Amino acid sequence: MIRVAFFAPLLTTGGTQRHLQQVLALLDPTRFAARVVTLRPGGEVEAELRAAGVAVTSLGLGRSLVTPRAVAAMARAAASLRQDGVDLVHGYQWRPALVGTQVGRLAGVPLVLASKRSLTGRDLRARLAWRFIARRADTVLVNAEALRAEGERQGMRAQWATIPSGIDVDRFRVVPPACDAKAALGLDPRRPVVGTIGRLERRKGHDHFLIAAHAMVALANGLRPQILIVGDGPLRPELTRQAAALGLAESVRFTGEIADVRMPLAAMDVFVLPSRAEGMSNALLEAMAARRPVVATAVGGTGEVLDAEHDGVLVPPGDATAMAREVLALLTDAPRAARLGAAAAHHVESSFSARAMVTRLESLYTERLNDRPGGRVEKGGGRARERSSWPTGSGGIGSAQGAERPSTGRAPGSVR
Repeated sequence: MIRVAFFAPLLTTGGTQRHLQQVLALLDPTRFAARVVTLRPGGEVEAELRAAGVAVTSLGLGRSLVTPRAVAAMARAAASLRQDGVDLVHGYQWRPALVGTQVGRLAGVPLVLASKRSLTGRDLRARLAWRFIARRADTVLVNAEALRAEGERQGMRAQWATIPSGIDVDRFRVVPPACDAKAALGLDPRRPVVGTIGRLERRKGHDHFLIAAHAMVALANGLRPQILIVGDGPLRPELTRQAAALGLAESVRFTGEIADVRMPLAAMDVFVLPSRAEGMSNALLEAMAARRPVVATAVGGTGEVLDAEHDGVLVPPGDATAMAREVLALLTDAPRAARLGAAAAHHVESSFSARAMVTRLESLYTERLNDRPGGRVEKGGGRARERSSWPTGSGGIGSAQGAERPSTGRAPGSVR
């Protein structure tokens, strides 16, 4: 049995958190036993993981990682990982990856990996952290080649592996009729809906989307498109004010967080991804799987998913005029929109399934463990050397947030 400790960000709803939830649900329970370690407790995804039987513990760290309290928590975590015979540490996002890398090395864990799932851009702290992580981790995983290219430009020297994101494509094969979905969301079933899904933060580009929406409404020649924004985040008050200032208060619907996005996707005649920066967007993959025609900004890994010649439309980031023009072109050409949606669904089903993603991840784990000194993995997937029971002791990592015994059942690339 290979014992994996995932170091994760705060487990609120987000792309990385839902990705980790998928990984935990699909890892082969006869070969892998997993626990999750967070820097701070809380979040709806944490509650869902606990309900599924996944062990979740928290280090209870504040914003600073160099306080005596933080150092003591990391030392306790390392002792716990060592005692429990953890084989592999895998950190997601730069802060958890930074902590996981340090704790894993202190514990003498055979294999330490870090996942970089979004562009760093001009964030100097994140750049410096990823350079350090790259030197300390055995492998840095990315979900798009654009992230590896950016990392190398910014000074990361690492052994890289690329495993594209994946989604549960079966969940999106059948969606409600568009008119029913629109009515369920309080929208007019007779009018077209243009929508987006994502956390309301600057990099997601909702401000540009609203500017494009203003242009759409002005140019729509009687179509009267409705604008649907699904998600929540720190910019919601600001975006609400922007919509009102643009005269869109009657046209824009902010839904807040919706756990099951199949209903809002079914309501959308066109899906828009207006991001300033992206790794590989789960929302984009889900929209494509739901057969929505897509207009997206050409940033990060989006162009690695969306083929502008066959299954979607790409526009320059920040170009609200181009975004509005392409959306209106799809709204007024239903056959083309249907062709793009069908091609997008076929592309995601054939190349971006969650099960294929996790199979690649399992193979990477076993291959890299075999490459490490003393890290031989038996054919059945178990570790060749003796290990203690998992987990051991009470209280677990961090103290008050004690670990639960992980379930042995299932919870509801390229290499460089």
